[in-house]
Amino acid sequence: MSKFNLSWQESDVQFLEALLLATGGDGGAPLQEVLLMSDALDGVVLSLQEVEDGVLRLLSAGFIAVRKNKLSLSPEFLLAYEEITLREGMEEDDTKPLLKLLQQHSLDEQHLEEVKASILKKYKLKEQYRQYLEQFG
Repeated sequence: MSKFNLSWQESDVQFLEALLLATGGDGGAPLQEVLLMSDALDGVVLSLQEVEDGVLRLLSAGFIAVRKNKLSLSPEFLLAYEEITLREGMEEDDTKPLLKLLQQHSLDEQHLEEVKASILKKYKLKEQYRQYLEQFG
C-alpha cells in the first residue's frame, strides 16, 4: 500500500486556485496569502494535512515551486492552464479546468518521497501554517 495519496483532491484544486489569485499568475506569494485567498474564495480553511499533501503533490507535478519562502506557479503550469481554459469554452463539460489539468498528470510515489525529503522539508510548512492560524485563525 502506498504511503502517499496518489490521486488529486478537491483541496488541491482549491489551493491551486487560491495560489493563482494570490500571485496574479506572476511572481510568488507567501503561504499565508494563499490560505487567506482560499478562505476568501470559498470560505474554506484548508487543514494542515490538506495543505501539506497538496503542496507536496503540486511540487512533485512541477506545477509550483518554492522560491525565497514563497510559492510560485511554474511557467509550464501557466502555459498548460492557459491552453485548457481556452479550450473550456469549446467543450460541454462541467469539470473545472484546474481539475482537468491536474487529472492529466499522474503522481509517482518515488518522486513524492524525493520532493518531501528535499524541498518540502526546507520550506517549514508546518511553522508557516501555525503562524497563519495564530494571526488569522
